[in-house]
Amino acid sequence: MKFIVVLSVTFISFIKGQDTKFPDNFTLQAPKYQVKIYEKSNLNIYYQVKFSDNINVPESKKEALCILQLGNSHSKFSDNKGVQQDSISEKFSHQERIGGKEINQLLKVREIWSNIIFKNKLTDSLIIQDKAKNKYQYNEKIPFFTWTMSEERKKILNYECKKATTRYRGRDYTAWYTDKIPISNGPYVFGGLPGLILEIEDNKKYFHFEAIAVDQKPTDIYLRNDKSIFKVSRDKFRMIQQSYYDNPGFFHGKVYNGDGSQMPIKSNPLPYNPIELE
Repeated sequence: MKFIVVLSVTFISFIKGQDTKFPDNFTLQAPKYQVKIYEKSNLNIYYQVKFSDNINVPESKKEALCILQLGNSHSKFSDNKGVQQDSISEKFSHQERIGGKEINQLLKVREIWSNIIFKNKLTDSLIIQDKAKNKYQYNEKIPFFTWTMSEERKKILNYECKKATTRYRGRDYTAWYTDKIPISNGPYVFGGLPGLILEIEDNKKYFHFEAIAVDQKPTDIYLRNDKSIFKVSRDKFRMIQQSYYDNPGFFHGKVYNGDGSQMPIKSNPLPYNPIELE
């Protein structure tokens, strides 16, 4: 006879992605919330992101609204719903416990684009936060891009943009940037052009970022630094992420036989198409 024991599964993590509604009298411990605020943004660019994380069905695209917050020394690119979710978590974190109403409110706002890219111009460094069931963080240098410039032009948000192409970690990209906003930055990790990148897409059309709005509302450029975030190297994170997609069941706890011996967990692999192939 076999029985299953599931250990170390955070309840919110388990139900996140489920279409579940909880009664008002259901309660949980309030979420932990810790952040470090670096500065205020002076320019915010909103990008429509269309991407396919299923390499077997490339025409099946997910869509997210992401925000690039630009400050004097720091910038942050993230899913705008993640910012909303953090705002709700911060509000509830001052309570001892939260009820079904609050839990449902948290679950209603879900990130589509999972990673956060934080650039620090003062140290020429990146902090990347991403998920493979749990949240992980690793550091890198801001990448150097070798761009091939073109005289081809088009307009995006009424800004005249110029074309440039590059290759980054296994994918070829075409970017459109405007020197009317002379900031060498862009969505995700992209930058290194004499102006802000308003659109960029890989040549296989798996990942497409296009600016759809700009505002100058000052907002906090911050990073979550909860103790639950695992700090690892990039190589370690990629190995963990690949393992998660190959066998997600392994990450949901341990399984034991009736005699107490551990039994390997095997589940169907998830489609995997990371933006960085190398």
